[in-house]
Amino acid sequence: MSKGRVSILGKHEGIPIIFDLSLKGFYYWCRNRLKYLGFNPFITPYKYDHQIMIYARLIQGYIITTDKDFLKCERAIILKVDKYEKMYVKMLKELHGKLS
Repeated sequence: MSKGRVSILGKHEGIPIIFDLSLKGFYYWCRNRLKYLGFNPFITPYKYDHQIMIYARLIQGYIITTDKDFLKCERAIILKVDKYEKMYVKMLKELHGKLS
């Protein structure tokens, strides 16, 4: 975020939100919304699940995915494929729960 710009919710300024490759369309749909809330969304630079999990732990980020293999990762938010608006609301609710 630029200097002087304040996050609406304030507590999660710049927290990385890592989108799995399978959610590229959803990422493009919601990235500006997440930036407005103060998050730092981007698509994962890695292909394999274990690499993404390690990367999220290293940068203190959260993974957004539809892959059930991430159930064992405490930094993952697993969404059911649905309309983007419903997925977005579920993602924010789970993020709020993990950040609280």
